Amino acid sequence: MTHATLRLVDPRRPEIQVTKWDLHNIESLLSIHATHWNWRSVEYLVRELMRATIVEESTLPDDLVTMGSRVEYREAGRDSSEIVTLAFPGEREIYDDAISVLTPIGAALLGLRAGQSICFAGPDGRPVTIEVVRVIHQPEADRRARLDPAAKPKAGRRGSLIGPAAS
Repeated sequence: MTHATLRLVDPRRPEIQVTKWDLHNIESLLSIHATHWNWRSVEYLVRELMRATIVEESTLPDDLVTMGSRVEYREAGRDSSEIVTLAFPGEREIYDDAISVLTPIGAALLGLRAGQSICFAGPDGRPVTIEVVRVIHQPEADRRARLDPAAKPKAGRRGSLIGPAAS
């Protein structure tokens, strides 16, 4: 007998998707180095990974934030947006605009799609809400395009593929 799991959707915590590859790399990173980082950031990232739907790279929509994605987001209450590349710790020399997945904003961005918002605890403990404006570059979409130039973008794509290639 199969039991369906009922998931109540909390608007402050939208459904997220994470690739098997990203999950494996983050789990490896945490198993070796978790004690070196802020426990609140690690705990938040682990909670996000636990609630994520794990997907294959080939099924990703192009507007999903994955590791190495260049993304534009906006914090609620602010007029301007920021553009960052979601990165692993220590990748600052690769990306000028790197934000670590081990920061609260980095963990919050992972797995979101363009147009989705999420609320998380800011550095002072107050709630912060951010919205993904667009995914400018997603490594998996770039890889698919290079392997099959005739392939059409997955549904939901927003923005263009500009910025540094991160394969």
